[in-house]
Amino acid sequence: MHTILKIASISLIATVLLVVLREERKEWGVILRFGIGAVVLIMVLAPLQSVISHVMQLAAAARIRGLYLTILLKVIGIAYIATFAAQVAYDTGESGLGWRVELAGKVAILVIALPLIGAILNTILKMIPS
Repeated sequence: MHTILKIASISLIATVLLVVLREERKEWGVILRFGIGAVVLIMVLAPLQSVISHVMQLAAAARIRGLYLTILLKVIGIAYIATFAAQVAYDTGESGLGWRVELAGKVAILVIALPLIGAILNTILKMIPS
């Protein structure tokens, strides 16, 4: 809760600064956006490590295979990175580039998830009597 309050405060201050800079110094706005994005990303890393640790403990308790947990964590990471990069592109007015980044993220997720999809299909096929 404490981290989100810091992030929200920084973001609100940055938003006000961006509105002021938009009219006078547009190039500084881009630099400020990247800087605030980096600060927010760094602030989120510590809680994210805690989440990953808890997910690994839950997976161990549920006896989930390491391969499936690895796929899950990779998919989540790709989704966050692609969304972050796409939003940066949208913020700079490059909506076409943002869309392409989102598409690339979705394709990467599909490629990484193929072993999991195959395992699910194999399980379903084993349940169906021949």
